[in-house]
Amino acid sequence: MKTGRPYKSLYLPALIIVATVLTLLVVIAISTYRNIDRDRERAENSLLREGLVIIRAVEAGARADSPSSRPDVSRIRRIVEELSREPAVARILLFDGHGEVAASGLSGETAERVGDASSLVLLLREKGLITRYRQAAGGERTFEVITPFRPLAYRNPLALIREGEEKAGPREEPLQDWAKDKVILVGLRPGAFEGARQQDIHHALLMGGILVILGGGALYFIFIVQNYYLVDRSLARMKTYTENVVESMADALISIDGQKRIVTLNRRAADLLGGAEREFKGRGIAEVMGPKVEYLLQGEKPGGIVRDRDMDVKQPSGKLIPLSLSAAPLKDENGQELGSVLLLRDLREIRELQERVRRGERLASLGRLAAGVAHEIRNPLSSIRGFAQFFHQRFKGQEKDQEYASIMIKEVDRLNRVITELLDFARPKEPRREPHSLESILDLSLNLLQPELTAKKVRVEKILEPGLPLVPIDRDQFSQAFLNLLLNALESMDPGGSLRITMNRVEEEGQKRVQVSIADTGRGIPREDLEKVFEPFFSTKRKGTGLGLANVHQIVESHGGGIRVESQEGAGTTFFVTLPF
Repeated sequence: MKTGRPYKSLYLPALIIVATVLTLLVVIAISTYRNIDRDRERAENSLLREGLVIIRAVEAGARADSPSSRPDVSRIRRIVEELSREPAVARILLFDGHGEVAASGLSGETAERVGDASSLVLLLREKGLITRYRQAAGGERTFEVITPFRPLAYRNPLALIREGEEKAGPREEPLQDWAKDKVILVGLRPGAFEGARQQDIHHALLMGGILVILGGGALYFIFIVQNYYLVDRSLARMKTYTENVVESMADALISIDGQKRIVTLNRRAADLLGGAEREFKGRGIAEVMGPKVEYLLQGEKPGGIVRDRDMDVKQPSGKLIPLSLSAAPLKDENGQELGSVLLLRDLREIRELQERVRRGERLASLGRLAAGVAHEIRNPLSSIRGFAQFFHQRFKGQEKDQEYASIMIKEVDRLNRVITELLDFARPKEPRREPHSLESILDLSLNLLQPELTAKKVRVEKILEPGLPLVPIDRDQFSQAFLNLLLNALESMDPGGSLRITMNRVEEEGQKRVQVSIADTGRGIPREDLEKVFEPFFSTKRKGTGLGLANVHQIVESHGGGIRVESQEGAGTTFFVTLPF
């Protein structure tokens, strides 16, 4: 049984969904990273522009004083403090190369030193502009723009603001000298940009979560469908297996519900009841099998079980079938009774075997009796025949007396033949089996009866299957058996009758056999006599001994064969003989 393809067909969609979800997660991650990086770059550019605007404002405030004098530091501090009150501004520091703070946007910071001032000055000489992120003591993250403080840089806005790039006039030298070692730092809060970035991250995580949930739901659905499919397939297999087991049972099986109506039955049950399955479903069990079955079911034991109760079932054709009934209750998971299951065993073969045993015992007893009686009768019969012959010779010329003597001789001979048949039946000979053609033996028997057949104008029809095999039999015994069957057929027919002989292959109980059927158009056998035709001393003929068919039955059985008869009064009789080959 191949199970690979169904499993592959079920796992393939799951693998596709997993691959799709992973691919989409990677795409979302890359897209989110690129968006965050792009937004970060835009945010830094925006913060840089904002920081430069603030720096230019402070530088403009420094130029408000006379360039010929040093600037008013207190006014620069006020400007710095005013600008630092903006929500987006974290701090503004104006300090020199030694880290001394000249102006601060936060109170208390003017006296503080900038620890990394020297390194910042060196970087500014190289780059001219520094941007960085700084984590404050309170945990706040700020973006800082650091440039040299150049109040006179407005003259060359495209300059890189490196030292020595602008030249001051004689009147501006005091401002230039004061500002040449100054550095301004503007710290900005990137809160709005950080919020946008967090939203992008949250959106990406949300989309990823939705994809994972959808993928997980799809996988769960696929596995549910897979489990359903596997369970359904297992149930289908179990159902098919159970149905095959039930249909293959040698006994009949019937299930009935609580109202004693037939729910299911197997093929064997339909055969025993004499109809098709659909004809019995839904009908009451008593209606189908007779009232006795309901009586037997009502008399169940405490466990609801009936074992091996004999009963007869009448088929629609009128034929009675002997059965053995067993029954057991059907219950659900809660112990509630749903109905019963009936097991019916055909007793015809058992009854036939029992009858064979009884018949064998009876025939054995009869044979022993017949052997003793025949021995005791045969000796006196020999003496009687001798005296009858003596009287037949002595009464020469006396026709009446000679006729009586002749009758005595004939009757003694007839009794001798009966005794011989009786002894043959009581002490059958062991058959000497050799391969023979049944056709040749049957033709020999027909030749022996040809005068009688011609006298009664009986038409003989032979239907033979070509290529029939040889059969291991005793030729003499079967010549006698066929002769007895043909004589019975001939005697039962009126002049002008028809005798049909058929030979063909058949199969019985898994064994190949040759079947010979001899059918006549005679008077037929009454139905009540059919079961007795093979019993010794039973005969419907006025002058019959009743041992002919009994001997035929014994010969056929001694060769491992079988014989049966079918007959209808007024329509003729057919004997069937089957022999293994």
